[in-house]
Amino acid sequence: MTEAAAPTRRPRSAWVYWGAVLLFAGLFALLTYRFAAEQAAPATPIVQVRKLIKRRVVTTVVPSPGRNSVSAGPVSSSGYSAAEPVVTATS
Repeated sequence: MTEAAAPTRRPRSAWVYWGAVLLFAGLFALLTYRFAAEQAAPATPIVQVRKLIKRRVVTTVVPSPGRNSVSAGPVSSSGYSAAEPVVTATS
């Protein structure tokens, strides 16, 4: 009918204990080595990039229609007259 299965042996508790201790010690040594290597490596400098924005206003002088040149001298008498007072009907 059914055959009896062979009994399985459980590992000794000492082997499990020492295996866990060795695994922990190995991983701890690996992490210690990695952290020490990171501290010994030269740190890369942090570079901050800043944009410098200068605002420049460019003014273009366009001559009035009908004149070919722009003069910076005094206004001639044939052109515009000096400022005159404003006369209204009530004054």
